[in-house]
Amino acid sequence: MKKCYVLGLISLLFLSCSDDDNFLSVVSHQITVDLGEDEENKPAEEATISLENIEDGKTYTSITDASGNASIEVVPGTYNVNVSKKFTAEEYKAFSGKETNSEIIFNGSLSNVSISEANTTTEISLVTGQIGDLVFKQIYFSGSDVTRGAIYRDQFVEIHNNSNKTIYLDGLYFAQVKGQNSISSTIRDYNLPNGQYDWSQSINQQDPENANTAYVYAEEVLQIPGSGEEYPLLSGKSVIIAATAINHKSPLGDEVDGVEDPSLTVDLSQAPFEAYYQDYFASSGSNGLSSDIDNPNSTNLNILFKTFKGKDLILDANGREALVIFRTTEEQYQAINTVPLPSINDDNFSDDTSTYMQVPVQYVLDGVELQNTNTAKPKPPRLPNSVDAGEIATISGRYSSESVIRKVQSEKDGKVFYQDTNNSSNDFEVSNKPIVEITTTF
Repeated sequence: MKKCYVLGLISLLFLSCSDDDNFLSVVSHQITVDLGEDEENKPAEEATISLENIEDGKTYTSITDASGNASIEVVPGTYNVNVSKKFTAEEYKAFSGKETNSEIIFNGSLSNVSISEANTTTEISLVTGQIGDLVFKQIYFSGSDVTRGAIYRDQFVEIHNNSNKTIYLDGLYFAQVKGQNSISSTIRDYNLPNGQYDWSQSINQQDPENANTAYVYAEEVLQIPGSGEEYPLLSGKSVIIAATAINHKSPLGDEVDGVEDPSLTVDLSQAPFEAYYQDYFASSGSNGLSSDIDNPNSTNLNILFKTFKGKDLILDANGREALVIFRTTEEQYQAINTVPLPSINDDNFSDDTSTYMQVPVQYVLDGVELQNTNTAKPKPPRLPNSVDAGEIATISGRYSSESVIRKVQSEKDGKVFYQDTNNSSNDFEVSNKPIVEITTTF
């Protein structure tokens, strides 16, 4: 009896000391991937799969076989699933018979997939997205330290011409996208299974069948002004849209106090564009923020649509945000529908109810899904997979002076071109400080 006891104790000790994390609880999970309806749901061979455990942040990866299947051993838990498949132009022609001038990228993602038992299966259909000539290059949403920096005042976005031609920015729209900030423990009847709003249930919804896949819902829309050819952006060049185009490292008159540590923030005094709200609020008899200062050398964006309550261009410093740029004709813009939140019903809908602009994804040039840096409180995706099938968060959280910046793909003739696969998990990385390089002026 003593011998059996000792042997059992040794076996238990061996298992507990194994280098394989959670050795006793690993289960095999099957992933089946196809290329979506446009490709007759053909299996996605050699698609790259990534499963991120929401609880501990650990990531598991695999590659699908010729049947679009992959088996991954994971610890039971809740996962975000991200899948991508890339074809060169030659590969895609051989596969589909269709001509294309560039590589084709398929993406797909699922949020909050619960894996608790062995030999269960998750199925996912991929979609292709438009690879835009204009892309977000950098997004600085975290802001800088509350007491030693500029808080949210120094936020900005940077847009890059990723094509080999000059593009005029006149009329370009920039929008913040509405959505749930977190995944509730109780999914309500106006939510999708992943916790996001089910916009098909909104009053005045004119396309319920495609409401959650063919549109993004804007809570704020700004526009670069111009008559058509006033703001040329050269190939390989970028422009910054600042919340406030001042040097945040130092005070400006009596309006803004100096910061304790200038190294934490940025000089945006040369930014070509800014979001200035004082005139907008004055027209309605209210006041904007005293820190929102007009730089006469920076072009003010037109404020076209506003449901968001912020009194400046204020990005969520936690990363609970999604952003898009889009283009339309004036006629198309005027025809865009607006809807209230799906939680609103006929009984509580009135003329004062907030509504959101239902922008068709066919107008979207680029979109980025940001994510809460608090991994315990993820937000469900606000953008359809065809716009962005991934997400990106900063590492150190809000007011950390970190930005997210797109990865360089190539450099040619002094021009930089950035990676764009419509999957921010793959395309972006974190910079410990925002990079401000003014390469374009008008």
